[in-house]
Amino acid sequence: MRKMRLFAVLLVLLCIAAPAHALNEPPMNLGFTNFLDGASPGPGWYWTEYLQVIHARDIKGPDGHDLISNVNLDGFINLNQVIYQSSATFLGGNPGIDVIVPLVDLNVDFPLDAEDGVGDILVGPFIQWGPHMLFGRPYFHRFEFQVIAPTGEHDHSKDALNPGSDVWSINPYYTFTYFITPKLTTSLRFHYLWNSEDDHQGPTPDIQAGQAIHLNYAVAYAVTDTVRLGVSGYYLKQLEEDEIDGHDADDSEEEVFAIGPGLVWHISKDLTFMGAVNFETEAENRPKGVRSTLRLIWKFQ
Repeated sequence: MRKMRLFAVLLVLLCIAAPAHALNEPPMNLGFTNFLDGASPGPGWYWTEYLQVIHARDIKGPDGHDLISNVNLDGFINLNQVIYQSSATFLGGNPGIDVIVPLVDLNVDFPLDAEDGVGDILVGPFIQWGPHMLFGRPYFHRFEFQVIAPTGEHDHSKDALNPGSDVWSINPYYTFTYFITPKLTTSLRFHYLWNSEDDHQGPTPDIQAGQAIHLNYAVAYAVTDTVRLGVSGYYLKQLEEDEIDGHDADDSEEEVFAIGPGLVWHISKDLTFMGAVNFETEAENRPKGVRSTLRLIWKFQ
């Protein structure tokens, strides 16, 4: 097991398959956030700890056919997030800032050289609104302009595995949570993703992953005053082909859909636990597997 950002997973797969089979999109929020995502308890400082375990056995190619079987790829992703939401008012909401630092442990059945270290840091200013009333029910929502900076260690002389992606990514999102009834809630987070070109030196081709959209969704029902049970998942759709040395890579768009059970446990007014298991299907040009996610949110000030 070696510490590296989830980007390492995709680079491993890129080395296994030809560039025409894509697998070039950087790490993104697939299932990390789900239940009550658009809601906020109010202004203050928050610490969120994410743990996601990924297990994939197959890599799917164009149209979902098997590209490589029995990969046995296991990843352990740890995201460390600090959020500050101000009590000031701007555009009718509360502005704030979001900072995430990722760490990853990875195990894969292909021997490749690697660099250890902290991955690329994510920074996102946001505005949180709500609760507003929509059809007589509470509606919370938020917009965040996320930027992922190439701050992680990246050495092109290594075989493939690096903590950093060596590209800039712009990944803004809009999310909402709507209380359909006092017990039944639905949430949706919609992201747009753009990546700069990864300029290599020497014979290695320059690669720019195509623009994409991805979303997380969730529905939950309160079975007690402190516990909600529900269903959550995610969807990724790459909108344009990757570019390899300035040329389009045919049939390189990535796609995946996932769904599974989850829960929310309000341990106290300042501490919340969330968990979900998502089973992937309809995968194209990427691994297909299962993601298990745990999330602990603590409002400490």
